[in-house]
Amino acid sequence: MKNKINFTLLISCLMMVNLYAQNTPERYPDLTWDKPPVLLHVGKTEGIFSQEEVQFIASSTDIICLEKGHGIKQFGSTEKGIEKEVKQLKKANPDIKVIYYWNAFLDYPLYDAHKEYNQHPEWWLKDKEGNLDLKRGKMKRYDLSNSEVRKWWVNSLMKAIKQTNCDGVFMDAFPQVISQKNKEIWGEKKYDEIQEGLFSLIAETRAALGEDKLIIYNGIRWIKQLNTSIGEQYFDQADCAMMEHFGHFASASKEAMLSDIQAMDRVTKKGKMVAFKAWPEFSWLDEETLKKPEKEKFAIAEKNITFPLACFLIGANNYSFFTYSWGYRAGHGILHPYAALQKKVGKPISEYSKEGWVLTREYEFAKVRVDLEKKEAAIIYPN
Repeated sequence: MKNKINFTLLISCLMMVNLYAQNTPERYPDLTWDKPPVLLHVGKTEGIFSQEEVQFIASSTDIICLEKGHGIKQFGSTEKGIEKEVKQLKKANPDIKVIYYWNAFLDYPLYDAHKEYNQHPEWWLKDKEGNLDLKRGKMKRYDLSNSEVRKWWVNSLMKAIKQTNCDGVFMDAFPQVISQKNKEIWGEKKYDEIQEGLFSLIAETRAALGEDKLIIYNGIRWIKQLNTSIGEQYFDQADCAMMEHFGHFASASKEAMLSDIQAMDRVTKKGKMVAFKAWPEFSWLDEETLKKPEKEKFAIAEKNITFPLACFLIGANNYSFFTYSWGYRAGHGILHPYAALQKKVGKPISEYSKEGWVLTREYEFAKVRVDLEKKEAAIIYPN
């Protein structure tokens, strides 16, 4: 019996080695299974990062997305702020992949490119009554069914990529584009045309960027009405999807969390990447928590990291990245050295096992157990 068990374990390990040795495109970031792989997604409105922040980033990850408005108060536009930031990040870590945030649907007036869009009212998305479709009554949206809008969007991106020397683009807001509620606003025909336009935008972006730049999009999202996670349909041309709401907002149920874990497992086994965005049980929208001192907010985040990190490790494969914070700005806990992210886990040596709502998995240097129903977890480091 002992030999049989050892033989079974050997076969399992060989299968995992084969899984994690798959070929990946040159544009992908470097991969390590020492500590949990991390992707940072952050913006700093007031200016570029301090040298201390740069050194933290350079030693923490090989991939970072710089948010809209980064450095804008210091340099006047997102393009100029990111241009300055890329220079100092790549000086500190030449291998780092820096990703340019460029919303695929919402017109943020934080870019030099906004000035051209604002001069073309024929590009602004309208509802079926002919009125402007504005988010929160003030922010214009892109009519992705219009080829001229897509041409401007891609040209603006390529100009920014050349200016900033970024390694790819983060295309935000896909869940807002594909929401079924939009049918009531735009009408069925327009809705279908915009969905086709989104697919065209991704393909046109890939054609312009070529094969050496990354395309990340947002993303994979749990939909209660469908009882599943959606958003995998864009991977033909894209490299990575953000799973933005894991365990939070409308994705906090055990069904939602299981579906998201399974989606990450499924997608990354196909050679794609997933950015697993986790939350410390509060967000930048929770006003009462935000009133607490910085030290207290960090303590809450440290205390709450085990459960989402364990869930990540249950479904992680090659090019799964963990990202953890209560928002997207530099003061939202992103640039913090969480103790759990400094611990050695090694590669997975088994697939995850599931009994009811309890999931377990073994790594080279850690054992992981998650109870999705009780929302409890443990990461055990035997050594």
